[in-house]
Amino acid sequence: MKTQEIEDIIKNEEIVFKISDIEKILDDESILKKYEDYYPDNLYKTILSSITHEHFKSNEEAKKLFIEIISHYKNLNNILQRDVGLVVASLDYLTNIVNILSEPKIIEEEKSNVLSEMATIDELTELYLRDVFDVVLAKEISESKRSHRKLSLLMIDIDDFKKVNDTYGHQKGDEVLKTIGKFLNNNIREMDMAARYGGEEIVILMPNTTVNQAFKIADKMRENISKLTFDDFSVKVSIGVGQTDDNVNSAMKLIETADKALYKAKNSGKNRVVK
Repeated sequence: MKTQEIEDIIKNEEIVFKISDIEKILDDESILKKYEDYYPDNLYKTILSSITHEHFKSNEEAKKLFIEIISHYKNLNNILQRDVGLVVASLDYLTNIVNILSEPKIIEEEKSNVLSEMATIDELTELYLRDVFDVVLAKEISESKRSHRKLSLLMIDIDDFKKVNDTYGHQKGDEVLKTIGKFLNNNIREMDMAARYGGEEIVILMPNTTVNQAFKIADKMRENISKLTFDDFSVKVSIGVGQTDDNVNSAMKLIETADKALYKAKNSGKNRVVK
């Protein structure tokens, strides 16, 4: 983006920066100073609002907080010896250091560029990481409320996974996770997001999808996963399905709903989908 374009944007009270625009501004202190002069009362409030989707009353408070985020960003880069990305640093600082965001909403554009790829993908399964899922889920919950469209969540657990590890070894267990992760990445819809929730649990976020639609998709997944072969054995999965509604209206409640459905699937014979 050219300097003149950014200057025009700065003058607009309703501006929302892209993360890439913020990073470009920060690359040159002289340009940043120019924008401070153009936008003396709102620049840092606008920058933080663009990153977090939260409202900040005081520009001075926002400036102080943003300087702290930049310092944290640099420290993380130094510790990890790689660029963690401004969004990752902001999310970590605001949720784990100063605890300002109770339900993080840091998000930008499509899920594929939410954060830098090195910070988003689980190395084994090549699914999104739990932290990234939490960010996207908060955004999708907000969008679901705004648009009055249903948001569904699949909670998937590999049945008797401990037996796989005990019988065939952890390397074979890793192969199972990797294969299922690849299968899901290749078979979910473009609008959906699959993430490794923890251990052998996988979640799939399904925007603009009713519980009945999600159930049908999940049952087909369950059937196809059972057809995957690993040497002389196969695995099966249980899936719980949750959906937003008037009562299930937060990230925590949607996860709880899907988790309860998964618990029922496990306790009613496994290898099934419950909504």
